[in-house]
Amino acid sequence: MPKTASDDDDTGGTKSSRNSQETTDIVPPDDEKTLGDYMANEDEWFKDDVTDIEKKTSKSQLIEALKVDEDYFKPTQMRLTIDLAHFLKTGESRPSISKTAAAASQRVTDIDYDIRDSKMVYKRDLKAFAARLDKLFEWKNIHSKEYMAPYFPLIQSSGTGKTKLMHEYKNLMTMDKADVHVELILCTDGNEAKIASAESIFSQILDIREIQSDQNGLTKLWNRLNRFADTEKKKVVLLFDESQHLTSNSDGWHFRSVRWWLRWPNKPGNVNVVCVFAGTTTRLANYYAEPKPSTTSRDANVVYLGGDKLYPPFYQLTTTGLVSRTDGYKFGTVGGTHKTPLQKRNEETITELDVAIQYGRPLFGRLYLKGQLKTSLGNILLRMRGADQELSLQKYYSLLATRLQMGQVSFDFASELVASGYAHLTHFSPDQTAVAGIAFLPDPVCAWLAMTQMIEGCNRFGIDDGIPTECSEPASVWSEKAIKIFSSALCRPAKGDVGEVAAAFYMLACGDELRFEQSTDLTQLSVPLEKWIARLQHADLNTTLNLGEAKASVNFIQVCQNYLRYSLKEMQDSGLLKHWYLGGRGSYMYFACAAYDIMVPVQYTVNGTLHYCPMLVSVKNKAEFWPYERKAAIKAMQKLFTDAGIQTGVCLLLLIGLDNTSEKKTRKKTKSGNSFGHGQIFTVTVVVPKEDRFGATNLALCSTCGGGQESEVMVSHAELALGADHSFDCLLRKKNEDDGLSQLLFEEIREGYANISIDEDDFGGATAPDESRGST
Repeated sequence: MPKTASDDDDTGGTKSSRNSQETTDIVPPDDEKTLGDYMANEDEWFKDDVTDIEKKTSKSQLIEALKVDEDYFKPTQMRLTIDLAHFLKTGESRPSISKTAAAASQRVTDIDYDIRDSKMVYKRDLKAFAARLDKLFEWKNIHSKEYMAPYFPLIQSSGTGKTKLMHEYKNLMTMDKADVHVELILCTDGNEAKIASAESIFSQILDIREIQSDQNGLTKLWNRLNRFADTEKKKVVLLFDESQHLTSNSDGWHFRSVRWWLRWPNKPGNVNVVCVFAGTTTRLANYYAEPKPSTTSRDANVVYLGGDKLYPPFYQLTTTGLVSRTDGYKFGTVGGTHKTPLQKRNEETITELDVAIQYGRPLFGRLYLKGQLKTSLGNILLRMRGADQELSLQKYYSLLATRLQMGQVSFDFASELVASGYAHLTHFSPDQTAVAGIAFLPDPVCAWLAMTQMIEGCNRFGIDDGIPTECSEPASVWSEKAIKIFSSALCRPAKGDVGEVAAAFYMLACGDELRFEQSTDLTQLSVPLEKWIARLQHADLNTTLNLGEAKASVNFIQVCQNYLRYSLKEMQDSGLLKHWYLGGRGSYMYFACAAYDIMVPVQYTVNGTLHYCPMLVSVKNKAEFWPYERKAAIKAMQKLFTDAGIQTGVCLLLLIGLDNTSEKKTRKKTKSGNSFGHGQIFTVTVVVPKEDRFGATNLALCSTCGGGQESEVMVSHAELALGADHSFDCLLRKKNEDDGLSQLLFEEIREGYANISIDEDDFGGATAPDESRGST
């Protein structure tokens, strides 16, 4: 049983966190009523200002949460759920609900989920984590003048295995009988459900709600920390989980107080103590040194160790795709059947979505194998998009980037995406403030949920999930939001050009249409190759493409960044194409990849046997791309196949942003070469219409300079002073209607410079400019 802060009154605890909560003003008279009794007469327990939608939402949440054992239902849960629904809808907190309770509503699982039951077979992260901790012990005798304190943050997004990693480290130190005492500590602000689920794996619970930000609170906290470190062993590791609670107030008082204690040299027994603060927020790695105590401070006679540098966070959790390597065989094959622990009575047909789940976040894979993912999808989506009907631009980015990557963002925004979404922290340095890199890794569950929001009429989720009804929007709305994201400099694409992102968006949108036409439940992810290419060519479904003997399909619902320099032969021989196909993803290739920009796996059948081949996509975002250039681009891709000795594949040249895409020219330019079939290289050119229904062309043409094309004019206006007397064919390219104002600004500046008259007297007797040197 873990110890809580309530075990000792002088340590900042409380004898009962339930008793310390404010008494509700609505208390049903009979605590022995069942859930059904309350559901039958729920209106009398709702506040007057709770809407019908909130009633339905809270009712459905309670039924889902409590139907396993309705006798567990208590009046306080009803009240909490009512207030929770109100909080999710309006952001207005009620007295009986804390911020932790609101966050818990979006928690996919209990904090102890699958921690003890699952075996850690992948130990790279554990070894690296243990090595980092070993280095921390050197702080006391070697590095104390350089680094502030012996700790580092453990930061990564939800579901990547932070708690599991710390739990396994604690077990490792216990089994090895090392001279290291480890405490795994849950930080909480009194959420009883979280505390109850934590008892099986945490050795201590620190309720910071009862530790006030004053001298008395500091004394209580330090007494508690001293007890954590009270051991006969010479080394102590304190692993704080859910550490974001230590930074809940504006100045991170609780976090700083723990760090202050770490720097204190006179700990009981003179033990060597190091700490890890685990959480999803990069704020844990961004608290810098407090000012040194003044000479008039009551602590002026106390000497605290520590320099100015911070140890870098540990964020290298490399568990994405782990389930496919360990439990992939349990997912079966498409069309088969499976049973899960919670579905013993019903065998369900395995879908393409089911199989894809193993290639993403390990938590989601484990949830699926236990039959619990389906009931968690609403909470996962709620974490991604929030509960508001009108999404913020930041939420649009989160969903778009899940499928498209999009580009890098500011430090604060990156921190928010890691903390409250599913972005993966890929770079952080405490030596460079406001610098953090993120990526959205392969994650079929998140990509599928984002896809449901980008198909008009796809209302898979609603008020029963805490999400507004009819919240899905057409692809054209999403491209408009992407344009605002880029033009406002909320994010910057990796290469400074949005052409590849726009091309990926167009290919995904065409696939989404076909997926929704095939099945509104969207569990079949693949679409026929010929229909997809016809949709790319904005042609009728009755395409004239000749698919030869092979039945081919593509299957990708997100495009991820892949910096690994695979050759085509290595992709083919290693079986990666099959895994990429089953995982539902395409890939942006590494920078300066020869001849193509995006790789999409293709599955086809010959004589009943499945085969996989690569589709190379070359994206050209240009005003004009001449026929000889198109031939050269196709030949460059064909040469890669020839050099690799691969006889089956697809070369797709996708032209977007062309100034002239008339119907006549489009038909001529989208002519396909030969046909797809085993032993052939199929070539096809697609010209995206200038006003495509998804808005992909507008996205390709949008400015990535903050402020749009007007900012481009401002950046380059010095050039107008040099060339004001000359005429040029086309210095600005009109990309949308708003760019007319930019053109006007451009002309005003140019004319202003051209109309400058220079009077020789203005030079105050100096020699006037030499005419032979050219115009000003």
